[in-house]
Amino acid sequence: YMMPYMSIMSPTPQAALSAVIMSAVVKSVIFPKDLMAMKGTDAIIGWGTGVGTAVTSPTLGFAIGLILVAATSALKPKSKKD
Repeated sequence: YMMPYMSIMSPTPQAALSAVIMSAVVKSVIFPKDLMAMKGTDAIIGWGTGVGTAVTSPTLGFAIGLILVAATSALKPKSKKD
């Protein structure tokens, strides 16, 4: 008998899930201590992926990170093994 009123309640689960995700992630977004501790090419990849994700979408941000990994590994000097 409550089915006519379910259209009002349909956004509620999505909003609750969003609130849980935001409460879990917001501290790491405001104070990215793990990202701040990175050095060298790891920092370039980490910051590039983070900024790419923030500016675009998570899928494109992940792709940007993969491109940065490929580019930095291709540009690293090869070590000579004797």
